[in-house]
Amino acid sequence: MVSVVVAVAVTILMPASPSVAALPTWPANPNWQSLVPGPSSDDVRPVSVVRTQGSVTNAAALVQGTGTTVITVPSGGQPAAIVLDFGKEVGGTPYVTVSASTPASNTVRISTSEAIGFLTNSSGAFVNDNGSQINFTVTSAQRYTGALRGGFRFMAIELRTAGTVSLTAAGLNFRAYRAGPAQYQGWFMSSDDQLNRMWYAGAYTTQMDMVPTGVASCFTQPVIFDGAKRDRAIWSGDLMITNPVAQLSLGTNSGPYVRGSISAIMNLQASNGRLTSAVGFRGCGAFDYAVTYSAYSAIIAVQYYRYTGDTAYITSLLPRLENATAYHATRLDANGLIVTNDNDYWQTSQSGEVTEYSLAYYELLQNMIWLEGRVGTAARVTDYTNRANALRTAINSRLWNASAGLYVHTNTRTNVFPLDANMNAIRLGVATPASVPGILSYFRSRWQAHGSPITQPSPSMTDPYGHTIEPLNNTWEMMARMQADDTAGALELMRRLWGLQVDPNSGFYTGTFWEFVMSDGLPDRGFDSLAHAWGAGPTQVLTESVLGATAVNPGYSTWQVKPHQANLAWAQGQVPTANGSLIVRWAQDTASQFHLQVTSPSGTSGEVWVPLASAGSVSSALTAGANFVRRSGLYDIYTVGAGTFSFSSGPSGATPSPSVSPTSSPSSQPGTNVTVQAESFSSQSGVQAVSASGANGGARLGYIAAGDWAGYNNVNVGGAVSLRARVSSGGNGGTLQVRTGSQTGTIIGSVSVPSTGGWDTYTNVTTTLSGVPAGTANVYLTFAGTGNLFDVDEFTFVKS
Repeated sequence: MVSVVVAVAVTILMPASPSVAALPTWPANPNWQSLVPGPSSDDVRPVSVVRTQGSVTNAAALVQGTGTTVITVPSGGQPAAIVLDFGKEVGGTPYVTVSASTPASNTVRISTSEAIGFLTNSSGAFVNDNGSQINFTVTSAQRYTGALRGGFRFMAIELRTAGTVSLTAAGLNFRAYRAGPAQYQGWFMSSDDQLNRMWYAGAYTTQMDMVPTGVASCFTQPVIFDGAKRDRAIWSGDLMITNPVAQLSLGTNSGPYVRGSISAIMNLQASNGRLTSAVGFRGCGAFDYAVTYSAYSAIIAVQYYRYTGDTAYITSLLPRLENATAYHATRLDANGLIVTNDNDYWQTSQSGEVTEYSLAYYELLQNMIWLEGRVGTAARVTDYTNRANALRTAINSRLWNASAGLYVHTNTRTNVFPLDANMNAIRLGVATPASVPGILSYFRSRWQAHGSPITQPSPSMTDPYGHTIEPLNNTWEMMARMQADDTAGALELMRRLWGLQVDPNSGFYTGTFWEFVMSDGLPDRGFDSLAHAWGAGPTQVLTESVLGATAVNPGYSTWQVKPHQANLAWAQGQVPTANGSLIVRWAQDTASQFHLQVTSPSGTSGEVWVPLASAGSVSSALTAGANFVRRSGLYDIYTVGAGTFSFSSGPSGATPSPSVSPTSSPSSQPGTNVTVQAESFSSQSGVQAVSASGANGGARLGYIAAGDWAGYNNVNVGGAVSLRARVSSGGNGGTLQVRTGSQTGTIIGSVSVPSTGGWDTYTNVTTTLSGVPAGTANVYLTFAGTGNLFDVDEFTFVKS
């Protein structure tokens, strides 16, 4: 049963009675610092000797830091070598320190590789896995330092000429972003060691791709590249994944790098509004690869604002973002769908009405609606909303295969069902709720042992190099499954693809995440990057879905905490915000009890979604200041401001209760008026929550246009005789309709909403109700009118 009333928070929890089990809890000191993988010094030394070749004495000296390693090649002999292991991905300028050399001139060669199997060719000769080797002409006792090698784990030191060279040190000068625990403003820990290692592997992947000022000749500011080893360029598709990871782990420490990358792209915008796909690839300028990447280039700027609240920076970019959005509109065909006939991340040309290409534009529009609502104009919000609605309709009418229950690749390849389009249709809300389970079931049944393939095997849509499993679209699938509350499926997929990558015994371990894998879950060539930005997705998913903390408004001025716990015993972590740290801790036990604590920084407020084990579970606010809002599925939703708040849930009668009964609770009695905060919808089309200081609860339902709707699950409407709504309108006003069952269900009430003279000027409107169902029902608000209509703060079902 779900109902919504204005709630008063309760006081501190009294000790539980003997009949009530103690609440589950989390470790007081999770020691997340021990998992931080970054080197402790810019002077990085190897951790072990893999093997030697030829005459090498005291090889261990290069690991121990004392003594001398001597490499000798006799006259006419084969080169001698030592292979060193740094234990994980590193990057910088390799060096050797020579204490003696005979004869007067010797040649020492350095070869590097991310994986030991790619350090030699088929004949056993040492090679670089990508790029050229480093050759030193050794003529005297000194340190010899080579050119930058952005990413590697293994280094071979090879004496190529007859003679003897004595070494007292070998290593590298670290030239990526070096982060110890002090640089982490965000962190994550859980009861699952594998997931913990994934979170820090994603964070370290991002750090390896962060390029400080002075390291890359094309850039005078810090930036983030796609890969540590290659391409070593700014690619916006990769930044869609790694920028959030940088901001969730490093907070303000990542800001210069994220802004530097965005600015590098924005400064090269074409006159027609198109944003470049990459900067610094095959030269220092722009590299246009795909129209979808132009959308990604705009989206990463909006992402940055969402995480940071950096209004000055995003305002300076707003005209460029609007021009980029306008450019995409020029790529619509007569059917209202994007046509570009170019490549995407598959590296395969795709022609016609490609579903994923239209979804990239749709995601851009959704981001711009959100952005314009905060720093732009109402007119832009209306325009982008209308365009998004039309695009969604076109996608669902032309690119949905109703008999298969899946989105197609293109309008002419209707028997090919790509992973990206189907998962992004779910993730972006284009897919109808009824279609989601079927889509997820179809792709789940086609998982391979190590991930979700790009499409079904035939017709094949692998990329030109034969890769069938890519982390970008697998990240989209994890996000889609989390959004659909398939937490177990999302975590299983995470383990399938990324679990092998954090296994030190995989044979390819780097402590970072990889660019591509084959069906065996492993890379098959040295060219592929093993520290690649778009592979870092698990870090974002673990923070924003498992821990459950997301930004609703810029800089987390309003936020949401909605844990997805699956079978984990506990999770806890910290998210950096513009006002300080948002800290979340939760635990559950086998008795279906759940315990959640949220500490929010000053100047912020948000919603806390308390998980319920079953529909019969109940929840409690254990500390003062939390207001119960409503029940949505298997969550009870509370609103809080700044401070520390604790909650519990469990079977009725089996969980601790507050010492003072609240004036209202997550279950309202018949005959009690039920008030719903309009922004707390369960489902919606076209509308958004808007932060507003004058609104009850600090937010209201906004961006309402004709044809939009908002749904609210399990509202106790039984006995209601009228509906009262608190509304505002700086536009034309319109009509508010109340339906039950669905957004096209029976209208049980309708009321005209006038223009109130301003969006922050409120009034109440009332309508009588007829045909009200008994008990609880799913309620839908639908809207009619022209132009900008109105906002809804809250609505009340009046029962007496």
